[in-house]
Amino acid sequence: MNYVIIGNSVAAVHAVMGIREYDQDNPITIISAENYYAYGRPLISYWLEGRVKNKNILYRPEEFYKENKVQLLLGRRAVSINPDSKQVELDDGNFLSYDRLLIATGGRPFIPEIKGLNPKNHFTFMNYDDVRKLEPVAAPGKEAVVIGAGPTGLKAMESLVKRGVRVTLVELADRVWSQALDAEAASMVTSFLQQRGVNLYLNDTVQSIEQKKNDRLDIKLNSGCELQSDLLVLAIGVRPNVELLKSIPGVNINRGVVVGPDLNIGLPDVYAAGDVVADSPPLFPHAAVQGRIAGRNMAGNNDNYKPIPPYNALGILGLNIVSMGNSIASDENYELLVETEREALIYRKLVIKENRLVGGLMINKIDRAGIYHKLIEEGADITSIKDELLNPNFGLLSFPEPVWQRQLAH
Repeated sequence: MNYVIIGNSVAAVHAVMGIREYDQDNPITIISAENYYAYGRPLISYWLEGRVKNKNILYRPEEFYKENKVQLLLGRRAVSINPDSKQVELDDGNFLSYDRLLIATGGRPFIPEIKGLNPKNHFTFMNYDDVRKLEPVAAPGKEAVVIGAGPTGLKAMESLVKRGVRVTLVELADRVWSQALDAEAASMVTSFLQQRGVNLYLNDTVQSIEQKKNDRLDIKLNSGCELQSDLLVLAIGVRPNVELLKSIPGVNINRGVVVGPDLNIGLPDVYAAGDVVADSPPLFPHAAVQGRIAGRNMAGNNDNYKPIPPYNALGILGLNIVSMGNSIASDENYELLVETEREALIYRKLVIKENRLVGGLMINKIDRAGIYHKLIEEGADITSIKDELLNPNFGLLSFPEPVWQRQLAH
């Protein structure tokens, strides 16, 4: 039995762990386009700030691969897959045979069509190489424009600000992190950023870029505003890496690859996990759970993946934000429990539908987020505890006695 995994991030690491739960001996080969052992992608912003060193960015140490009998091919790309012969072709002309194959190729930054944009006049902010390229030019006193005010753009902004770079954020939506923040929360975050010297242009995007002889960039926005900058960082979104699968009959691509409940992609013995999967949020927990289940199934198990509600925790310049489930709901179909202390930068909102918690959003006061997320995940009826949810003393003992006794017994 030969296991082959294309990709070497969170989903791949957890797939190895899933395989080894049921098969401790048969060989596993990981094909990694990057030249690094698996690392924590959320840590790249901290590396750029200088808070994390090279050795501390690793998600798993080098020994992980040896201990789990993994052959790791660094700096190698898979260029084609032949499901009939069960082989993967590499960019060096070699072929790898597989009995079970996992596609964990992740995603890549979305690069929009902008007049004047070329590979030499912008940076992206998705992997270790991206921040290594940024590090020598992101110097104090420089100016940067970051396109995109989602979580990636916000973390890029934070890293640059902490390096002494003056940052302007440009966002197409009407508010920052529009997928997670409602209007009130976004207003608080915007004011917080502006007070720390960050410029924001909302409902706007870049129309054209012109590079001057002194390497400064003239950036024209759709609104007609013109910005000058030393650096341009694109942090607009992620596109699944599905190129290997597009020409294979029987594989359904809908932006990402469509999978069954067992994470099979519609081909014998071929699975997918992580950002490459259609409709999967590009978040760590989803990639980890999918990788583990795919690995188990590759080793002969029969697990099904149950989508988990989105959960995102983000710290920016000292502001802590947690969003979960449907955090932006605000219409009459939902019941909202809200606590706001604007001067203290505290905001808590819980979203309820049919006596079940379906979303939550917290700024700075983020305690009990784990309990709220568990309630969302389990779809629990909260009728008996609804009035206690935002109470300062809310906790396990707020639940009916049989519930907390059962939890304590665990």
